[in-house]
Amino acid sequence: MTKTAFENCNLFVGDKDNLVENAWFVVDDETGKFLQVGKGKLTAIFDKKVDLNGQYVMSGLINAHTHVGYINVSKFHYPETETLTTYKALQDLRSGLRGGVTYLRSCGSPYDVDVKLKNIRKDFPFEGPGMRPAGMPISIPGGHSDRPLGEALADRGTPNYSHLVNSPDDVRKAVREQFKKGAENIKLMATGGIMSQGDQVDDTELSLEEMKMAVEEAHSKHMTVCAHAEGRLGIHYAVVAGVDSVEHGFYVSDEDIELMKKQGTFLSPTLIAGHQIAEYGKGQLTDFSYQKMCQHVDAFYAHVGKAIKAGVKLALGTDAGTFMNPLENTAKELRELVRAGASNYQALRAAGLGSAELLKIDDEYGSLEEGKFADFLVLKENPLKDVVAVQQKNKQVYQHGVRKF
Repeated sequence: MTKTAFENCNLFVGDKDNLVENAWFVVDDETGKFLQVGKGKLTAIFDKKVDLNGQYVMSGLINAHTHVGYINVSKFHYPETETLTTYKALQDLRSGLRGGVTYLRSCGSPYDVDVKLKNIRKDFPFEGPGMRPAGMPISIPGGHSDRPLGEALADRGTPNYSHLVNSPDDVRKAVREQFKKGAENIKLMATGGIMSQGDQVDDTELSLEEMKMAVEEAHSKHMTVCAHAEGRLGIHYAVVAGVDSVEHGFYVSDEDIELMKKQGTFLSPTLIAGHQIAEYGKGQLTDFSYQKMCQHVDAFYAHVGKAIKAGVKLALGTDAGTFMNPLENTAKELRELVRAGASNYQALRAAGLGSAELLKIDDEYGSLEEGKFADFLVLKENPLKDVVAVQQKNKQVYQHGVRKF
């Protein structure tokens, strides 16, 4: 076993609102895990040593809401084929790692590309974050993410981005199909959304019974369940059904904030996705989508801020893959969480331990502690003082103790 020691850094472990100054740590080069973490004089035995020159070290970012492989077909003028989606997904994953994302949860991917990549990774390695994939989400006919894809198949016509369901039995079948493929997360479309052209954000789409079935079936197979939920009633149904996380949460009510706290339901706001559309979407998106976002963006920030201040469990997600919102720019969500009312520590914790707890990987990820994987970032400025420090373009990114960028 060879060991690498890293010394002379300011360490944000991730579980407390403080820095360990003049810190050092040792990584097992074979397992990629932390062996020792300390401060002051380096007393550990090691084979190699890296001087971090007084810089700031924090956990790699864990993005709990991503869409790898999304294609802007209006921009590229190509059909949305599985080949193109896979190629784009591999690009997204590599650039996401460069941006500091060392683990992610997928919340929907065309052609189940995220699931397929996860399944082959051991034998055909590629650069990018660790993944908890979802593949096809679950929606209703005409609902958010009812979207035909661009390549007709001889055996089943034109495929859809989503499983389209009309009953709890349909939902059970869809969850089981995703389980068979290897999905580890189930994405439910509980309400309408911004980018869908036929609905409003407060349209309630999946029923309470359908979402209860999804949660029961998925949890029986160690899968997590997240719900795209923007309107008040759809959020309520998702929380009552027992989803692991509410995504977006535009109009989360005081009642549901309390219920989420009681149940331990996470909120993954994806504020940056809304910000980008409201700020830059005019003339770039359909007027229908742009106006919807402008109409709801202030309420979005206000309700998310209320949930954060009330103490709802917080994960970091960005909806990466949406308009002007690449996975590589995940760190921008930290600034938006602070704008909504989170402290710097709350935002950073969401990107580490918060998301790790939601993904049920916090025994090995999310904080820089002995026994966990050495996924970490090296920054020039203190992120606890200003979270914008994490947006540093040339930051060092380590995954399992190996420098990737």
